[in-house]
Amino acid sequence: MRPHSDSDVDDVEMEDFAEEDESEDYIQDEAIMPASLRPPAHGQTEDPWGGFVLLDLTAYMADRRNATTATCKMRDGKGVIHVTFCTAGPPLVSYFCVHCTGGLKLSELALEPEIIATEGSLVLLRVALGEVMNSMEPDISEYFIYRAGAEGPSLTQLPHPGPIVLPQHPHVAIVRYCRKPRHDCSHCNYTIASLYRGADGPPESFYLCLYRSDTMTWSRETIPDKEVPNSCLFTSKTITIGGKRGTVGWVDLLQGIVFCDVLADTRQHTLHYVPIPSLLAEREDLSCPAADIAVVNGFISYIEMKVRVVPGSCSRYGAYTSDGWVAVKWTMKITDSLSDPWHLDCQLDSSEISDALPKLLVDADTPQPTLQTLHIGQPTLSLLENGVVYFLAKIDHRDQDRKAWVLAVDMETNKIQGVDEFGAERTLGLGPTFIASRVSAYL
Repeated sequence: MRPHSDSDVDDVEMEDFAEEDESEDYIQDEAIMPASLRPPAHGQTEDPWGGFVLLDLTAYMADRRNATTATCKMRDGKGVIHVTFCTAGPPLVSYFCVHCTGGLKLSELALEPEIIATEGSLVLLRVALGEVMNSMEPDISEYFIYRAGAEGPSLTQLPHPGPIVLPQHPHVAIVRYCRKPRHDCSHCNYTIASLYRGADGPPESFYLCLYRSDTMTWSRETIPDKEVPNSCLFTSKTITIGGKRGTVGWVDLLQGIVFCDVLADTRQHTLHYVPIPSLLAEREDLSCPAADIAVVNGFISYIEMKVRVVPGSCSRYGAYTSDGWVAVKWTMKITDSLSDPWHLDCQLDSSEISDALPKLLVDADTPQPTLQTLHIGQPTLSLLENGVVYFLAKIDHRDQDRKAWVLAVDMETNKIQGVDEFGAERTLGLGPTFIASRVSAYL
C-alpha cells in the first residue's frame, strides 16, 4: 500500500462544503463547536515559525492554505482531507486547520479532528466520523500521519487498528528510527506506541499497542507490571527518549514514569518505573495541582505547580479567589539506565516576580486582574534550555466566553517574558489545551 498524495486528489470531484449553510447544523448538533469555525488571524505567513511552538490540540475547520498544507484522499472514497498548520512564536498558540472536500461534509464528523501525538516532523491526527454521541468509539476513528520536511509535507491515512483499541492523547507516543548512523530521520520509519491498563486484560499487566510504518501493521501484547505501583494508573503525558531501543515514558504527572523500550523484539518488552519528585505534595496551604514534563537537551525536565487560594473563598460551584501560585522545576539527566537522581533547579512563588503584569484586554465592566488574582494552570515547559515556562491564565477558570492568556515566565530570573491572548471558547477549565511541539522546525 502506498501513501495517498496530492495526485490522488485529482481524480476526486472537489466539492467544497458550504460553511455558511452547514454551520448552523453543527451548532444544533453540538458536534463542531461554533468557535472552531473561526480560526485566529495569526500564523498565516508562508514562512512558518521555526524552533518549537505551543500547538492547539483541536483543529479549526477552515480552508486555509500555505506551504504546510498536505492533502489525503480517504479510503473507500469517503472524501478528501486537507491539513494546514499556522504557526507563530510562543506565547502565541499555533494551531492547525482541517478542510473537507470530495463529498465529505462537516456534518459527518463526530467532533473536531485532534492531535494525538507529535514527535519531530510527525503529527498523529484522529478524525472521528459519525454521530457525536459515539465520538469516542474506536470503530469510527480514522488516523492520519502528517509528515513535514524539506521535500514538502504529506498526509497519509493509516490502516485502521481494527479490534485493537488505541487510546487517545495523552496515552500515545511516536518513535522515529533509522538503521543508518548520522542520518536525518525526518523521512525514515516510525512506530506509534500506546501503553495502558485494560479492563479486559490480566491483573497486574499493561497492554502495549504498536504500529510499525515499515510493515504497516498493528499489534498488541501483554506486559507484566510488577514494578509499577498500583497507584500509578493515570497517564497524563508521554515523553519520547528514543535511541536504539526507542524508549518511551508514560507519565502520571503526580506519581511517576513507566518506561518501555518499544523497539525491542516482540515479547521482550519490559517496564521500568521511576518516581517523580515533589516539594508541593504535602503543602496544605496550596491546591489545584498541575504539572508538565518534557525532554530538553539530554535531560528530562519536570515542573509542578499549585495555587494558593484565599481561605473561605471556595464555593460548591467551583469558584475560588486566587492568591498566587508556587512552581518548582526539576531535571534528571538521561542515561542508559534512566536511574540518575532528580535535581532541583529552581522554585518560584508568584509573589517573587518583580515585573508588573502587562495590561490585559478585558471587558469594560471587568476589573483589570493582577498576577496574584488570575487563575493559573497548565504549566508547559519550553523545549529550549532557557528556564521559561508557559502558563494558561483566566480571570475565572470556568470562563469560556471571555479571553484567556498565555504567560511566559522565566523561572530563573523571576520575570514575565511575554503575554498573548488565547481564545477560551474551546477550553475546559485550565485543563490540557495545547502542547509544546518541535514540528515547526520541520515545516
